[in-house]
Amino acid sequence: MFRLFFGKLWKDKKNPSASKVMIIGVGNGGANVVDYMQVHGFEQAALCVCDMDASVVKHSKVQHRLLLGEKGLGAGNNPELGYKESIKKIHEIRTLIDQPHPEVAFIVACLGGGCGTGASPVVASECKRLGIKTIGVVTLPFEWEGEHKFHQAIAGLTELAKNTDAMFVLNNQYLLNHHQDLSMMDAFMHADDLVCAVIRRLIDNLLNFRKLQFR
Repeated sequence: MFRLFFGKLWKDKKNPSASKVMIIGVGNGGANVVDYMQVHGFEQAALCVCDMDASVVKHSKVQHRLLLGEKGLGAGNNPELGYKESIKKIHEIRTLIDQPHPEVAFIVACLGGGCGTGASPVVASECKRLGIKTIGVVTLPFEWEGEHKFHQAIAGLTELAKNTDAMFVLNNQYLLNHHQDLSMMDAFMHADDLVCAVIRRLIDNLLNFRKLQFR
């Protein structure tokens, strides 16, 4: 059971702004979700991406970007590498989060790969260390991505849950089972859209009710 209580977060309802809510996409999948939000006019929060792939960071459409690690070649489906390289950039992560110092941070990751799975708990931990209410919104892999990736996702989910106030877990395979006519590309876009919708609803609740309780 999770319970979160948010007090008076916004003094000006006309400009809830980005300074109070931050959405951080970690890893390639998380970055894709946040870019999707940017393209579709998501203006309710500051959007950020953190990834070990230099091309993903360079071509991201959001303003706040951070390359984790030094080589820029990605984590190679190795969560341990994602964890270690994010620890090396801990000061940069802290600066990225602390500049607007939001009251609420959403950590978005597609679990199962290397960077998102290994680095998202580190990013979440820094948010908590700064006194920010931290919510994880993550996806689990499709079955066709393999059993190994699924086990990595569960391990990453366990670590991320230790560093968040609440978790929302979306199973990609469930989407595919209920939309069997979707192509692989459409399935990923559908998952991005669902994550975006979940976060938008949560932020709307914060704005409208100023108190949000998760059970």
